[in-house]
Amino acid sequence: MLEKEMVWKTKDGLSLKGRYWSCEGQVLMRLLIIHGLGEHCGRYGHVAQYFNAKGVEVFAFDQRGHGLSEGKRGFSPTHAHLLEDLRVVKNSIEKEDGIPLFLYGHSFGGNVLSAYLMEYGVSDICGAIISAAWFKLAFEPPKFEVTLGRLMNKIWPAFSQSNQLKIEDLTYDEKVNKAYAEDPLVHDQITAALFVNAYAAGLNNMHKGQLLKVPSLIIHGEDDPIISQDGSKALYESAKKSTLKIWEKTKHEPHNDLRKNEVLEYNFQWMESIAQK
Repeated sequence: MLEKEMVWKTKDGLSLKGRYWSCEGQVLMRLLIIHGLGEHCGRYGHVAQYFNAKGVEVFAFDQRGHGLSEGKRGFSPTHAHLLEDLRVVKNSIEKEDGIPLFLYGHSFGGNVLSAYLMEYGVSDICGAIISAAWFKLAFEPPKFEVTLGRLMNKIWPAFSQSNQLKIEDLTYDEKVNKAYAEDPLVHDQITAALFVNAYAAGLNNMHKGQLLKVPSLIIHGEDDPIISQDGSKALYESAKKSTLKIWEKTKHEPHNDLRKNEVLEYNFQWMESIAQK
């Protein structure tokens, strides 16, 4: 496995940093990963290694305001900026050779990916994996907090505060949680603009699965205390070209939890079945 640093420029001039993991042998498929809130693409190195061994090239990038990318931590002026960032990165990936391209979005990244698939043309995408996507929070935020967020978005969109995420809610794997807590590139910041826009997009899109024009694998941990599996189920119920897999004894990050090898193998087999159609 060869890892290479990547850089992309957004339409508004920010540098997005990312990584490319190449295969040693024949490339059968390509995968682009979109990470979750507060984390970064470097946390997906083991995912890339798993897929590389199966003949899958892997790309990933730090969303604006995350990881090594530029931008205020946890901030995006609008949700459209995030979709455009994804479009820029996706369009840079080789597609003239006919190798199937899949997109893989987790949590907040799943929120962005779903909106992207519903908004843009996706003729060059073979399929999508939507992991524990932020459609509906597992807890309903107090109405006054949502109202305050909307107000702050109008007068001070970049106002930031802690996302209040509990690290033990990520996985049952204590080593993974400890590494997250000690990771210098992880942050807990979320701004008024990002929260309001992502919150609204999630609730709005979870019932619009009919707008997903590519085969989609929707996965979720049964014990996820951060994002409600009801959102994933709602998307599945309205999406004709989708498959739903709820993982037992799994929290918010299926690819990082104790059953991660089963999860990654299931994901790969699904991709393989779609690519062969």
